[in-house]
Amino acid sequence: MNQPVRLIQSLRLWDVVAMNIVAVVGLRWISRSARLGAPSVTLWILACLVFFVPLAAVLAELSSRHPEQGGIYAWARRAFGPAHGFVCGWCMWVNNLFYFPALLLFAAANATLVFGSGGAALADSRLYSVAFVVGALWFCTLLNIVGFSAGKWLQHIGSVATWIPAALLIGCGAIAFATFGSATSFAPSQLIPHEDLWTTLSLWSAMCFAFSGFEISSMVGQEVHDPRRTIPRSIVISGIAITAIYILSSASVLVAVPASELAERSGIADAIELISGRLGLAGMGAFIGLLLAVGAIGGTSSWVAGAARVPFAAGVDAAMPAAFAKLHPKYRTPHVALIVQAFAATALFLASVYLSVGGGQTSIQEAYDIMVNLTILVYFIPYLYLFAAFIKLRTLDRDMPADQHTIRLPGGTLGAFAIAGCGLLATFIALGLVFVPPPDTANTVNYEVNLIGQAALLLAIGMGLYLFARRRAA
Repeated sequence: MNQPVRLIQSLRLWDVVAMNIVAVVGLRWISRSARLGAPSVTLWILACLVFFVPLAAVLAELSSRHPEQGGIYAWARRAFGPAHGFVCGWCMWVNNLFYFPALLLFAAANATLVFGSGGAALADSRLYSVAFVVGALWFCTLLNIVGFSAGKWLQHIGSVATWIPAALLIGCGAIAFATFGSATSFAPSQLIPHEDLWTTLSLWSAMCFAFSGFEISSMVGQEVHDPRRTIPRSIVISGIAITAIYILSSASVLVAVPASELAERSGIADAIELISGRLGLAGMGAFIGLLLAVGAIGGTSSWVAGAARVPFAAGVDAAMPAAFAKLHPKYRTPHVALIVQAFAATALFLASVYLSVGGGQTSIQEAYDIMVNLTILVYFIPYLYLFAAFIKLRTLDRDMPADQHTIRLPGGTLGAFAIAGCGLLATFIALGLVFVPPPDTANTVNYEVNLIGQAALLLAIGMGLYLFARRRAA
């Protein structure tokens, strides 16, 4: 039997905008993509047009019609039934079990910049990385058990800590261009990938993923004030800001630093340090590293909160064990889902760091690459459901509410289907490109086995839980 739930509507427009920015913007994707050189700008624009724009448009319309707790999970369940809804929600949830550690590894690497040259070895230290990731993960979990009234302040701080490095990076790029010229040629012929085409295109899936996450506000729809108006408006405002951050920051990095000199986990701080050092402003890299770490922790906190609402909603629907639907007696938060989520993420992170296949020990960089691509692989499955559910609901659901607060995609039914179809195709392509190993992967067998094996294992566990919960509810 579904239990009644009472959630507190503590999030307003600018709270949701801050949540979107800190949850979606990953400045680490800028340094990851900038290793491609000038073609990264072309691929950012392509990812924006064929993936992000359809994603934002579909989310805006669906959230204005159905501001239900659980977001994509609830829409997939409405369109295709409880089994498909569960698969969608399960993938949305478990991808975060890889995403949290990957984002916190980025934070850990940038935090070492505070210690100057003495902290350089820490970034690849197994003990330091494990302690940082596990400690920060549980801090974010405990903070969100207290609720959004406490957790949203970390999201606001994380949003500011994301804006400052991006603004400084863009400003430093402009100064570097005016003072020293560009370290990278942006001639039209250089904007087209020429060498190692598959590796270049494989990073495009990471760029699409960098635009993902706007559904986080729809996951907590019942905790947003006036969600049918607030969530679509927040998507538009934060979407413009995020697109500008990615494209301008990527160009600025390449203006300042040759692509061959970039380190993926600390490349942005390196770029700002290089420019500021030339201008006689030493120490900027350490300051930026600290801000990037704070921003990544804020982003983790946002996703810890948002992701836990999916198993909570599934528990309410009896698609997962009923314990997930329990609310904390004082804070009215899904504390069981939050705690189980933190334990699972910790276990998978430790497995990725300490276990390997095919000989040799997995390095911190290889563990980072595996977790990033596992996140993308598992996360894009719900996007397939999102675009397909939108098409089906637009066609068959005659009860979809429509009033003065409803967002309607342009072009009528044909235009709506074209937008959703574009997003669906881009998602399929990005999903396939995940299986191309990242550059400098030392153990390709270890990479592929971890990627396919862990994804298959988690899907099997999810289906086992679903069948168990359904039998108990029967």
